[in-house]
Amino acid sequence: MPNYQLNFQFYRPTIYPSALSLSLILGIAHGFADAAAGFLLGRLPHTMSLEQASGLIILYNVLGFGYQPLVGMLTDKFKRPHLAVLVGLSSLLLALLVADGHSQIAVILAGIGSAAFHVGGGSLALAATPHRTTGSGLFTAPGIIGLAVGGVLGWTGYNVTLPIVLLLGLILGIIAIINLSKYDLSSHDQAQSGNEPIENANFDDGVLLLLLIAIALTSTVWTSFQFLLQTHLDLIIIIAFAAAIAKVCGGILAQRWGWRRYTIFSLTIAAFLLLYGQQNHLTLILGLALLQSTIPITLAATAKIMPQQPATATGFALGLSILIGGIPVICGLGEITSIPTVSALIVLITTLSLWWVLKSKIMLSR
Repeated sequence: MPNYQLNFQFYRPTIYPSALSLSLILGIAHGFADAAAGFLLGRLPHTMSLEQASGLIILYNVLGFGYQPLVGMLTDKFKRPHLAVLVGLSSLLLALLVADGHSQIAVILAGIGSAAFHVGGGSLALAATPHRTTGSGLFTAPGIIGLAVGGVLGWTGYNVTLPIVLLLGLILGIIAIINLSKYDLSSHDQAQSGNEPIENANFDDGVLLLLLIAIALTSTVWTSFQFLLQTHLDLIIIIAFAAAIAKVCGGILAQRWGWRRYTIFSLTIAAFLLLYGQQNHLTLILGLALLQSTIPITLAATAKIMPQQPATATGFALGLSILIGGIPVICGLGEITSIPTVSALIVLITTLSLWWVLKSKIMLSR
């Protein structure tokens, strides 16, 4: 009697996204991830004293931003940005689930998860759109909306834990089945590694250092106004949406007009608006939006200087520099740095720094 064997094959759906589609998916995940972190932090003052909440918020920032370069180095070493994204989103999801009874553990999980997600997602977006700012814009834009909306919902006492958990779980599942075989992350710009003259090593470091200082200065101005407007929740939401739109448009326009040309134009206008228009909400919104529109350029520029370390580059541009830029505000200097003449001067210094960086031989030769 014939022996029939039944072979079962499980259907495993796989997504094969284009470069911009991948950046957009990662951007949506960025929005959900930052919404989870913002909501978690926004709820803290409702569950503990303001001093305790402030301490945990600082702890989150140290982990979520300062820890990024280290996670980026590990991600680049093992070439696992996809895994970093999945671990980061899972950690944020778990943080929300344990937040009610274990606030400290939740904050630690959220900080570590945020760091892992940002370097992994940034690395993938950069690898999918090498030497272009469009992918960086699509990836970074939704995060600022998520952080603002999540923070406001948490601060105002709304309990949206379940919806955020479900959204995180959904996007986590989608990213888990994405196929990245068409993006050879391990050889990203491999042809350029090891070919730079030794004498350029210090020059690379100098350009990178100045670029990171410029990002930190941008962060100082942005964080100062976020601190100044912290009680104007509706304005914070509007500024976040304007900044997100500006990031997408900035990424596209910079690619069309040239990185340096767009950077000088946008930051010069931003400085003028911050100097003369802070009494008007519309001009303030436009000024801060233009300031944020250069983020895709600085992220892509950092990756261009570090072509073999996209995750580490992301950790420096979206992590450590942002943390350093927020230190003056944490130290109580936010009111000073948001003074029109001071903020405009900082933006002008940033403009000159980025002008020099973007005209350097390192940027033009790669």
